[in-house]
Amino acid sequence: MCILVDQLIYPNMKKKYLFTFIILWFASFSINAQTIAIEAFGPTFDFPTNIKNAGDNRLFVTEQEGKIKILNTDGSIETTPYLDITNKVTNNIASNWESGLLGLVFHPNYATNGYFYVHYSNVDYNPVISRFKVSNSNPNIADPNSELIILELDATSGVHLGGELAFGADGYLYMSIGDGGTGPQPEGAGDPDNLAQDLSKFYGKILRVDIDNPSNGNNYGIPAGNPFVEIPTDDPNTLAEIWLYGFRNPAKFSFDSATGDLWIGDVGHEDIEEINLNASNVGGLNYGWRCYEGTNIYNTSGGCPPAGNIEFAAHEYNHFESDGKFRCAVAGGYRYRGSTYPNLIGTYFAADWCSGEIFMITPDGSGGWNRTNHQTNFTSKRWVAFGEDNNKELYVVSNPLSSNGQVYKIKEDLLSTNDMSFNYKFSIIPNPAKDNIVTLNFNKSTSLKEVNAINLQGQKIKGAIETINSTTAKIEFNAISSGIYIIETISNKDEKSQNKLIIK
Repeated sequence: MCILVDQLIYPNMKKKYLFTFIILWFASFSINAQTIAIEAFGPTFDFPTNIKNAGDNRLFVTEQEGKIKILNTDGSIETTPYLDITNKVTNNIASNWESGLLGLVFHPNYATNGYFYVHYSNVDYNPVISRFKVSNSNPNIADPNSELIILELDATSGVHLGGELAFGADGYLYMSIGDGGTGPQPEGAGDPDNLAQDLSKFYGKILRVDIDNPSNGNNYGIPAGNPFVEIPTDDPNTLAEIWLYGFRNPAKFSFDSATGDLWIGDVGHEDIEEINLNASNVGGLNYGWRCYEGTNIYNTSGGCPPAGNIEFAAHEYNHFESDGKFRCAVAGGYRYRGSTYPNLIGTYFAADWCSGEIFMITPDGSGGWNRTNHQTNFTSKRWVAFGEDNNKELYVVSNPLSSNGQVYKIKEDLLSTNDMSFNYKFSIIPNPAKDNIVTLNFNKSTSLKEVNAINLQGQKIKGAIETINSTTAKIEFNAISSGIYIIETISNKDEKSQNKLIIK
């Protein structure tokens, strides 16, 4: 996008300086002005479920039926899968579409030890977390015979498996396990055995283990700082691996690389989807399921703490809201920490599987969070995962189940023509414009005092203004050159609104 502006307006200006100027200019406007674009990257994949990097320029895409493929920076994929364990993984994805190969993470010292970890359901539907090793002779192929099982749980219904893996800044491995959807369906979707609150069960939890120092006959150790190491409960069966609990299906979580905060998307049941924030990654917190779904009571018939002991979601949304869209399953993402789009830094991205929306979650200035929905043409995409490359740039992955999935780059849409309104709104027609005459249409009756067109250098461009009626004004510019401009309108009441105009 910056190259386009460079060619249209300032062909002799060095691109890096122009890019910096554009970012500083647009950063001066409200966060509500931000829009994003997605760009397909690479070929399609067979039921992709996750995307990770290994600390280099490659991206690794997991496919639900048991393969991991390498996606290169030029958009090509390696012919041979990085890993193929289809013989180990649940093989009837069509009927159990929440199962299969779900999670992947590379050891922090992968460059030297070659270890990586996967989360999958096996042919018996047992959730399995295993370690594999890259080939000694080929960095693009792993050894499928190198499996070391870290943890294997009893079989579940094949749903609510969690599936995410991540290393924290502390060097420990975190893994999410859903409540298992135990019991007859659909009743089992409500966690009838209250496993998410049961500290003697792994289900409905995020676990933390020391993968480098195994002990007590396990292929992992228990970090000394885990909240239940000393079992400060009345139940001697409390599991020391538990870090957080009270989840339904924390299918995707991530660490904020700048702060260490833990963000968790917990897929809801009947009504509410949760985006949970664990500031500074504190262990031992209870996120409420099945006692609560979001802030609503779901089932407090037994084994539930007082509401004051629950860590309620930073943001939640209903399956049915006033906009009429149906939402059903949150895909937790990442807080943007890349450098390409400074306006997006600190924005948390998530998505919904049913509505096809991509969400931007931003601070509201009062300790809460605002959600901006971005979706008009993505309904069929079925977002399931986000990923970071080694530069912290973000990607989002679709898995429509009925067709091939796709990896997309997330970008800030600097050429968007969405309005940047403060007090009242107006649209510009046409926009982009091919000549020097445009019409402003206001959403309410307006008495204009001033209309300004401002270029990317901050200079005002003169134009003749003709008010057609109280809600429409026409502007004719004299020999305005191609490029991006900000149209600013000021009413007699000193109400100000701004919108972006593109002249081709």
